Amino acid sequence: MLALDQDSLQRRSLARNQLLFRQGDKVTAIYFIEEGRLRLERRTFDGRLLILGTTPANEFFVEAALFSEVFHCDAVATEPSRVRIYPKTAVLDALRSDPASAMSFLKLVAHQIIDLRQRLELMKVRSAKERVMLYLDFHAGAGGTVSLPGPLQDVASELGLTREALYRTLASLEQTGAIERTKSRIRLKKSLGG
Repeated sequence: MLALDQDSLQRRSLARNQLLFRQGDKVTAIYFIEEGRLRLERRTFDGRLLILGTTPANEFFVEAALFSEVFHCDAVATEPSRVRIYPKTAVLDALRSDPASAMSFLKLVAHQIIDLRQRLELMKVRSAKERVMLYLDFHAGAGGTVSLPGPLQDVASELGLTREALYRTLASLEQTGAIERTKSRIRLKKSLGG
């Protein structure tokens, strides 16, 4: 995506639950997740944990931070992970000087905007059942199958539900025949209306 010498870029390995950066840290780089998964999270004024999103391997991470002075949340590895570090100044220089890199980056950001709009749409749905079904519909691949992006706790947080509410909703949907579940996959069998 970026016209940078990939071999010259530094890498960093992270253990499960290790922080990559904290809210308020100066932005010096963006990251590409080579292995593992990272989560963006922030604490509310009353101490509750908000999960802002989870990014799997083979994706860039915190691109919007290129235009910020400091990070606005924490980044934590949800499993052993390795990231490739793209220095902020080098990325900005590549975007300014290479139209192909700029277009590729713009495409990446456009896809993230689509994802954010879907997440906003989910948050506007009041019913837990409808919210979960809409989430599954958004993420379903071939044959209506959703590969879970991580622990159900993370999915619950992304949906704005408690873990218990998500488990109850999934059990209800399974009981009514709307879904089939395994540990890491859910298959949609029918829509909300059907």
